Amino acid sequence: MPADMISDIESGAAYIPYGYQTPSFPSLRWPTGPQMQTKYYLYYRYDIWMFTLFWTLILYGAAHLAAGVWAALMNRRFKAGLIIAVYLFVGLIEAFVSASIIGAILGLVYSAGSFAMSTWIPFIWAVIQILTMIMISYSMTAVVM
Repeated sequence: MPADMISDIESGAAYIPYGYQTPSFPSLRWPTGPQMQTKYYLYYRYDIWMFTLFWTLILYGAAHLAAGVWAALMNRRFKAGLIIAVYLFVGLIEAFVSASIIGAILGLVYSAGSFAMSTWIPFIWAVIQILTMIMISYSMTAVVM
């Protein structure tokens, strides 16, 4: 095998179109409108991880902010800012860990198969993660009560 082919395979960068540049975040292509012909794909594992991380941080942050505001409204004995900050901090830590695991797995699977990943895939996985977190939180509430 040629040396340049081996380095491409090791970096996970096989079959990348010539002149490829990573799209800017969020780069979600909607199939209507003036940008209908523009297609955005991710090829590098780092980019896949970063897009998954950004989407997961955004969605986890929004969900934990809403939960923190609700908790602050229900517990007026405590400082509202502290409650919201704790919820956000815990949510963003969860998001980082979860997105790192999912993003690494997605990057490895797509690069192992030399597939191009649509920029929608990290967003969809972030939605799956947040819905799973919400679903699991209901069962935990039943156990605590």
